[in-house]
Amino acid sequence: MKKHLLFSVLISFLLLSAAGTTLSQQKFFVNLNDRADNLFKVTLVPDRLTDENKIFQFAATAPGTYQTMDIGRYVRSFKAFDAAGAEISANQISTDQWKIDEPSRAAKIIYTIAETWNTPVSGNQVYAMCGTTLEKDNAVINGQAVFGYFLGRQKDPVKIKLDYPSDWSVGTALSKDSDGFYNAADFDEVVDSPIMLGALTKATTKIENSSIDIYTYSKTGKIKSEQIMSLLEDILNATSRFTDGLPIKNYTFLFHFENFSAGAWEHNYSSFYVYQESDLTDQMVSSLKSTAAHEFYHIITPLNIHSELVGNFNYEKPTMSQHIWLYEGVTEWASQMLQLRDYLTTLDEFIQSTKNKLYSNDNYSQSISLTDLSLHSTELQDQYPNIYQKGSIVATLLDIRLLELSKGTKGLREVINQLYKDYGVNKSFSEKDFFEEFVKRTYPEIGDFINRYIKGTEKLPVEEYFSKIGIGYKELAGVDSSKISVGFGVGLKENKLYVLTADEKIENGIRAGDFLIKVNGEDLTLQNVQSKFGFISQMKVGDTFNVTVQRDGEEKEVKVIIQPRKIKHQFTVLDDAGDEQLELRSAWMKNL
Repeated sequence: MKKHLLFSVLISFLLLSAAGTTLSQQKFFVNLNDRADNLFKVTLVPDRLTDENKIFQFAATAPGTYQTMDIGRYVRSFKAFDAAGAEISANQISTDQWKIDEPSRAAKIIYTIAETWNTPVSGNQVYAMCGTTLEKDNAVINGQAVFGYFLGRQKDPVKIKLDYPSDWSVGTALSKDSDGFYNAADFDEVVDSPIMLGALTKATTKIENSSIDIYTYSKTGKIKSEQIMSLLEDILNATSRFTDGLPIKNYTFLFHFENFSAGAWEHNYSSFYVYQESDLTDQMVSSLKSTAAHEFYHIITPLNIHSELVGNFNYEKPTMSQHIWLYEGVTEWASQMLQLRDYLTTLDEFIQSTKNKLYSNDNYSQSISLTDLSLHSTELQDQYPNIYQKGSIVATLLDIRLLELSKGTKGLREVINQLYKDYGVNKSFSEKDFFEEFVKRTYPEIGDFINRYIKGTEKLPVEEYFSKIGIGYKELAGVDSSKISVGFGVGLKENKLYVLTADEKIENGIRAGDFLIKVNGEDLTLQNVQSKFGFISQMKVGDTFNVTVQRDGEEKEVKVIIQPRKIKHQFTVLDDAGDEQLELRSAWMKNL
């Protein structure tokens, strides 16, 4: 009898203790009916704040963007109130932080925050696919651009209620409860789950045991979700075969078609796409499919393979991972390879894609390693796009090297598939030790490859490695006088036109690092650059034009001489390839 009583008391104590340690939850209410001023009106009902939670944090950046966002720049008002409605002092203490003087009294916080798409800022414009819009007939919410968290409470559960027009529907990977709240396990899941609202169409399919939803906003109704699904279904099935089954139960595609194209942003269980509304031409279809293939593969990297810097992301003072080459470069390689191996693209098309990446790589600095580009991605925004080009090429070479060393039994796909099964969503690899682990899982020679081409900046052995699979390559195969070149490559830096590379043999006075400010005496802007340089297509070798560059704060006018275009990056599938080359090529072109 005494034992039973003691047991009952113990159970009661444990239940009370568990109840006392229940995680607090933060509730956000967003008014999307009042859209006239393009401001999101947000009411936050906090739960059990202490003095340790007096700082409310808006995101400085977000995982997978590799850019400085400083969402606090878009906040227009921020006020805290107690249960009686009396205002509590709350002051902005940094770009992204507000301090509440008496957080334990706070019963309600009301703030307004501007959409990012149409709000001008002086620099670091948030990528459209990572931002927000609030229009008459639609809205887009990327979580880090509307919501925030109290320091110390990033892992609190979050509930979001949206008040929106009755004729709108909602697309998101978040689940909705019977009380109308969208639920997220924590702030990370809020950021990871974009929300699109408006007159949306929806299509659903099953890929093995995974449910796939597509939501589409199309300004004039030109594009429907059913059309997108028909384009992507082969890609989804090919991905499943490439990954030995999809490691997800649900996935949501969100497509926004209006008046401009910006790209896409991956998430663990969804992805968001911004495209200009148009007819589904061959070019448009190709772009949609290749982009979706890339974003969807992120269910492997970094969802299931990531370091602790991604697994425990710091939104206040983020530290970039040195392994973005893996998250983006390997993902880009996989998105192309899975299509080749499933006969969705031809070998010639794969080679052309590789050529394009090599051409693009030529326009970036060759003195920056992939690890440095990863670590300093927010500062090297003009160079960062090369992570997708050079990173993918390096992954292609790494795959060939692994297949050679394993005698055609194990390539990069097989290593990655084992890694994601060994790690998974909730287990991070060591940021510091991952390269060493990768080598242990493969061959000692891979350590040399990593040191030379991922950590180092040695010239990529494209000719040597493609020869192993019976494909010839020449970096330079002469010139074509029927085609022209201006001899320099242009990118963007500080929202200005910037010379990324300049041919040293062309005596035009242009150097890498120059800003282009005028052409033939007329000012250049981001808006008019295409029209101002349109005349070049009518020029021939030997013709000249003038540009004005800015260098070290001084302007200089230089003459550009039109050159014959170099014939570069030529691949040839060898008819006389040997047996070993053909065997390795056969292994390279299939899932082992």
